[in-house]
Formats: sequence, C-alpha cells, structure tokens
Amino acid sequence: MREHNKTQVILDKNKEQEYTSTVTDDIWLYDINEQNNKNNFAEPIHNNSVKSYVQSYEYFQDLLTAMRSAEKEIYITGWQVNWDAMLTPDLRLVDILLEVTQGNENLKIFILPWDDCSPVETYDDEAKIVLRNYINEYIGREAIAVRIHSSSNDEPGYSLATKQFFSHHQKCIIIDKKIAFVGGIDLAYGRYCHGYKLDPNADKRKVANRYNPCIVPMDEPKKEITLSFKVKNRKSLKNNKKYQNEVFVEKRLQRQDSSLADNQPIMPWQDIQVKIEGKAVFDLVTNFVLRWNQADYSNGETRPRYKDNHINDSDNVVSFECISRRLFLPTQEEYDALEDKGNISVQILRSASSNMRGKEKSNVFASDRKKLQKNIKENLETVSEPQSDIYQVMLKLIKKAKRYIYLENQFFISDYGSPFAGLGRLSKVAKTESGIIPNITRILSFNGKELPKNKIVKELSDKVAHAIFALQPEPFHIYITLPVHPEGLLKEGSIMATIHQTMQTISFGSNSLLNQIRKHLWVYQQLVKDEVPRKEWGKMRSVYYDKIGNDYQTIPLEECSKYVTLLNLRSWAQLGDRTVTEQIYVHSKLTIVDDLYVLVGSANINDRSLLGGRDSELAALIVDNETKIVTCPERGINIPVRTFAYQLRKQIWQGLYGEGLEQAIEVPELASSVKAIQSRAKTNADIYESIFPFIPRNYLQKVYDTGNIENTYASIWPALDYDKLEEYKNIKLKEEKSGKGKHNLYRTNKERYESNKYFLKDQAEDR
Repeated sequence: MREHNKTQVILDKNKEQEYTSTVTDDIWLYDINEQNNKNNFAEPIHNNSVKSYVQSYEYFQDLLTAMRSAEKEIYITGWQVNWDAMLTPDLRLVDILLEVTQGNENLKIFILPWDDCSPVETYDDEAKIVLRNYINEYIGREAIAVRIHSSSNDEPGYSLATKQFFSHHQKCIIIDKKIAFVGGIDLAYGRYCHGYKLDPNADKRKVANRYNPCIVPMDEPKKEITLSFKVKNRKSLKNNKKYQNEVFVEKRLQRQDSSLADNQPIMPWQDIQVKIEGKAVFDLVTNFVLRWNQADYSNGETRPRYKDNHINDSDNVVSFECISRRLFLPTQEEYDALEDKGNISVQILRSASSNMRGKEKSNVFASDRKKLQKNIKENLETVSEPQSDIYQVMLKLIKKAKRYIYLENQFFISDYGSPFAGLGRLSKVAKTESGIIPNITRILSFNGKELPKNKIVKELSDKVAHAIFALQPEPFHIYITLPVHPEGLLKEGSIMATIHQTMQTISFGSNSLLNQIRKHLWVYQQLVKDEVPRKEWGKMRSVYYDKIGNDYQTIPLEECSKYVTLLNLRSWAQLGDRTVTEQIYVHSKLTIVDDLYVLVGSANINDRSLLGGRDSELAALIVDNETKIVTCPERGINIPVRTFAYQLRKQIWQGLYGEGLEQAIEVPELASSVKAIQSRAKTNADIYESIFPFIPRNYLQKVYDTGNIENTYASIWPALDYDKLEEYKNIKLKEEKSGKGKHNLYRTNKERYESNKYFLKDQAEDR
C-alpha cells in the first residue's frame, strides 16, 4: 500500500519542533482467510472526489442533474424504490425516469429493489409495474428493466419465516459507471426532507410522501389525495391512452378514502448520502452487476417475442425481454482508463451472505474471468464465507479512536450480556399483541430467543476504559444519536422488541454500555482508594474486576455522562389550532472518528446488518488526504484533522445543535464541550416533556393526594392501563349520548385537557 495521508503533528511541549507522521496506519480492511485469499469485497482506491449530503434535498438535486446527464446507463438498487417517491416539488421518480428515457434513445436503466415479504410492505410490485411496464409501453421501447431480488441469508432452516426477517438493504445509484451515490437514502416515501418542518403540505407533498408511520390511523377515514387507479389491479396501460395521460402528463389525482389526516405532522428524516467520482465507482458497479446477474428476472412471468426490440401492441402479455439482459463486470482495461478525480481514498465495503456470494460466482462466465480486475477475481475465490466488511471496519475505527467517536444510526443493538426485565409491569397490549414477556428478548430473527452477538458495545466500553486508566489521561468522548423510537406504533410487538433490545444495549443488560463503564469506574475508584501506583494499574486491574460482583451498581448512571452522550432529535410546529411534536427520524448509518475517518452506508448497528450472513449492506470508508490544523488553546495543542470528516461532522452538528455551541462543535472531546452539548439537550428535553405529556420520556411524575410530586424513571415497556382507558371511553360515551359531553374530535386542546385531567392523573405512573 502506498504511503499517503501525511500531516503535521506537534509533539514538543515548547511547540518548537514538528514532525511528519502517517496517521492512517492500518485503517484499511484486508480480511485474509486461511487459504490466504482476501475475503473483503474491495481494495482501498485513491484519488477520488467525494461529496456528502445531510438529508435528501441537495442529494436529490444533484441526483436529478446526474440522471439528466446520463448517456448510456443508470443502475438503481434499493431496499425500497417507490415509483411516485418525491424527489423535488412536483417531480416524482417516475417523472424523471420518463424524461431521461424519452430524451435519450440509447439510455438503459436497471432497477433492483428488494423482494419484500409480508408483513413488510415496500411496494416493489408497484415499482416494477409502473417503472417497467408503464414507461416502456408509453415510450414504445424497452428502456427500463426491473428485477425484484429475493434475500439469500445464511440462516439455518431458510424458509418464508427467515425471508420475513432479512432483506437486501443496499442503497446505491450509479450513472454511466462514472458517478455513484451511496448511503442510507432510498428513493422512497418520506425520504425527501428539506429541513425539519412538520407541515404535511411542505414542498407540495402529496399522497404517501406525507409520511408518518408513528401516528395511529384515524377512527373515521378522512379524505386524502391518492392516485385515480390501483397499480396492482392494472398491470398494463398500453391500450388505454386515458390512464397514460393521467399518469404521465396530467399527473391527475382524485380524492379517495384514507386513514391519513389532512393535517397530521410528517416525520422529518435525518440521513446521510455521499457522491463518489473516480475509480472507486467501479467497485460499486461490480456490486450491482454481481447482484443483477444472479437475481430472479422472471417472477413467474412469460416473455413474449418482440420485433426489432419494440413492443408489440397486439400482444397482451406485459413482461419484457429487457429484464433477461445480462450485465458485464467492469474489466481491468476499463478500470485503468478511468480518470482520477480528487484526493480522497475510498474503500467500498459489503455485508454479504455466503449464499448470495455463491450465486454471484455461479453467474460469472469463465470466459469473462481473464478480463476482470485482480481484486474481483480474488473475491470470487472466497464465496464460502460471508463478508462482514462493515462490521470489521467499525471495530477498527473504534479501536483507533483517540479523541471522540460519533455514531448516528437508526439502531443500536449489540451484545449486552444477560437481559434485565426493567421496571414496571407490562401493558395489556404488550402481553396480548406482541407475545413478549420480560425475560425473553427478540431480535427479529428466525430464532426468537437469540441474543445479539456483535461486539460494538464491548469495543466502545473498552475504549472508555483506555481513557479512564491511561497513564496520561486525555479527553475522550462518545456521542450517539438515535431515533426516539423505531418508526411504527409503540403498541406493535416488533417496535416494543426493538426498544427493549436498545435499552438492554444502552443501560439495562449486564454488559450494557453504561454498566460496563460503571464497572470500569468502580475499579478506578478502588485503585485510587487503595493507593495503587498508576503505573501498576495495568497489571492490577484484573484483580479488582474479578471481585466486582454487583458493587458497580453503587456508581450512579450519571457518572457515565463524562464519557457518553446519548441524543434523540425532535421538532415541533403549530398546525392550525394544534401544537404538535414529532421525532426527527434518525435513519443514518454513520460513524465519524477523530475528524479523520468517515464510514457511511446502509448498515445499522445490529446483527442483521453487521454479521454478514443476513441483510446485504453497502458502505464506504472515506479518508481524505487533504488535512488541516484545528487550534485548541484549552489543551495547548494543535489538532490534525482531515477536511472531509471535519466539515461533515460540523455540518451535521451545526444543524442539530443550533447557535451558541460553536466552540463545543469545534473540539468535541473537551469537558467544556460535553457539558455545553448535554446542557442544551437536557434543556430541550425538559421543555418538550413539560408541553407534550405523552411523548416518550425519561421519567414520569406521580402526584399524591397531599400534593407532593415524585419523579420516577419511566418503564422500558409501554405500560398504559388499557382497562382504565376503556373505562374512561365508556364514561365519555355515556355523557355524549346523554347530551352532557361533546364529541372528542371537535374539542379544543384546552377542553380535551380539562376533560382528561382525572384520567391523566390516575395513569401518570403507567404512561
């Protein structure tokens, strides 16, 4: 590997001498198996340009520009691809694909969504029907091919049951094998986000783009805008000019029944995507081609014959020969011809099951292998093993951290040891709808009793231990930004299970992140108490760990805040006569370490994404060779950073933390920075909890007859007393029938609050 990534590091206490060091070291992944073959997907590739996007607005703008510039081909892969997903006001995915195929007769588009499985609904069949059938029929030629790709995990007893739990989760778009977009953002409902507004009409949102799965459907359906025909019930439009005109020209909509309220708050979407230009794009092309060629293209359909590759209008069969078209892997000659584009090194990483890799290999012709790049040939030799590149790199990044670690992720589930049931009793709905009892944890696997295996939390806690016991302690901190709760209703079994797993991982499990830090702090206290010389701590620590027992529980959880900050995001708005709040849904899959290294892609922090044998994932490890120095008077040193990582983190934090925290954002590991950020977060949480009584919260208030108020920690289980809720509803129904009460739908906020006072008081401890 060539030497690169040099930067100036000041070591002399008098700041008179500097030396040049390489700060990358062994950050790249070289996964060598027992047969001395590389098992990781790709090599690090240098001299690329990379641009980052926080949220989707600017990303979609650049994506549209790239699509309009496409000359030969566009590759699209996603977990969810929706034909009417909003990409910019008044422009859907179907609109841009129709535009570019009409404008360029040579352009071919290949789309690869995941083949969903009930109860998960991604509308993959609708994507195939509209983006393939309708567009190809409308323009009169086969320009777009869609294959629905079933997951191929390595779980034993593979069946429909395991298919429900695992998926193809990659999100990547490639233009002419030169430009690639990769990250966490699908071309799907709700992903369009322009700031953190809750207004459902913002940016002319319509239909399913008014996305919020966390709101309970209304009891009485109201009128909502939807398409004037049912996609599943109409597989072809080629003989119906009326419907063609409605879909493609007028984009006409009509009102139909829906369970969505016209003025419900949308869910703002926090996500990260990057654009890559340079030779690293070829590794993303390789991934797409390998997947495309082994995906099922028939889906039970028969393929008619066509004359001159044009559609025979007299034939009523709606499938297309274009989906059977093979794609060819990029050759070494094509790779060498691609120009360098910048000064950033990129390594493309995958999670891929051995089953999936085996299918990929079997679909590579022997005659093609001699033309392939060396790393592709080596990759095809290790198909008996799953690829867990992203997981391995995450562990390397955590080990390498010196100043701080920033994790922004949709999930946070890791090995937490023995589960703890938590406080409080289960709600009725938790018992009856989810089948969960306190001593059982589910992980969305074919095996409902399986516990998490990945060691992300252990590595994080070990890194904190290093900071605690270092001979010369230096500031170090971990920031973790998560959603308030998974998207969906809190009463759903899968949502409760995920919340339970997350809380076990963070605090309740015997080896949770906070409990492991408490153990380290307890050992630290004993070493200090017993006056053990610091230089002896390394060899004496194990003695204290052996006798710790449950004594670590004497360390308050609050002590962990010196090393870990846990954050959620929330927004609010005034919609008509209602003041509403909703979480800003964190869908990102991002790791930034020390303003030096960035890992971004589709992989969540859980076993599904990381272990390799389950969901397929895609990510990029990004290391900028352009460096700069950040001055830190408080520490009396200059800090080397890489421009890409430094600017991306600052952009994210400035958007999330607001004004007044500029210094804290500049040097995040300082105790003063940690205190400032935590203070802002606590103030915001207190305000939200004081105004919105039913949002998920840290604690509950119990009001006694004496007037005394006591704060208690909220249960990790939904614990609303549904029996009393039904009793309350019956009382109000009798009042309404007798004319003593108004219908609740027409009451103002104040009236509803006054009428609910006794219910709120009685249920405070159960909420």
